[in-house]
This record gives sequence, structure tokens and C-alpha cells, in this order.
Amino acid sequence: MPAQTQRGALITLFAVVGCLWFGLHAIEYVAARYAPLSAIFSMPEGYGLAALLAMVPAWASGAIGATVWIGLLGSVLLLLRDRAAVIVLAVAFLAALVSLVWGVMALADGMGTLGGVDVVQFTGAQVAVAFGCWLYARLSKQAGTL
Repeated sequence: MPAQTQRGALITLFAVVGCLWFGLHAIEYVAARYAPLSAIFSMPEGYGLAALLAMVPAWASGAIGATVWIGLLGSVLLLLRDRAAVIVLAVAFLAALVSLVWGVMALADGMGTLGGVDVVQFTGAQVAVAFGCWLYARLSKQAGTL
């Protein structure tokens, strides 16, 4: 398989993973923020963002929301092979870092688990996925495949 085709397949893989990851979190976010929709998207006990988002400060909640929605936009742009994906995913990564700062602060205050969600694990996973998608988009842009 030629290198160009192989890179294109990897871009698609990273884009699909990002779309699935951020898309599922977007559905969960909407269900957590808008109670009537939570009946449609029922989730097992201990999962979901509703209890977590109810307990976090506004700036951390905004960072979590920004990570989810901007990450989804960046992943869609990456799927469309738009060069703007690099900057959009960079913003998602920065928002994820802000939410990770809150997660570490919550852990230091003895709130390691909120609403059944491990805050450091959740925010750390958001950072890892956003960073991976951004890094691959950046490398693809530099290689000329994006």
C-alpha cells in the first residue's frame, strides 16, 4: 500500500475514533444538561455526567463542555480532511487541560469521585484523546496529507 494511501487511512481512523469518542460524550452531555432528554438516553447507575456537572464550578463545566463540542467539531473536520482541524483540535486540547486542572484540584480536595465518575480519569481521558487527535492532525498537515 503506498504511503499516501496508508496515511489517508490513518487520518480516517483517528477521525472516526475522535467522532465516536466526542460524539458519545456530546450525547451524554446533552442528556446531562437537559433532563427531559435523559429519559431517551438512559444510562446505567454510576455513569453519566449529570451528577458530575452539578457539582463542578462553572469554569470547569465550561471547559468540559468546550472539550466535548470543540473536539467533536475538530474530529469532523479531520474526517473531512480540512486543515482547520489542527487549530480546532488544539483548542479542544487546551480546554481539556483546563478541565484536567480542575480534576486534579478536586482530587486534592478529596473529591476524587463525583456522581460515580472518577474526575481525574475522566478528564485525563479527555486530554489524551484530544491530544492524540490534535497531534495526528498536526503531523498529517506537516506531511501534506491533510
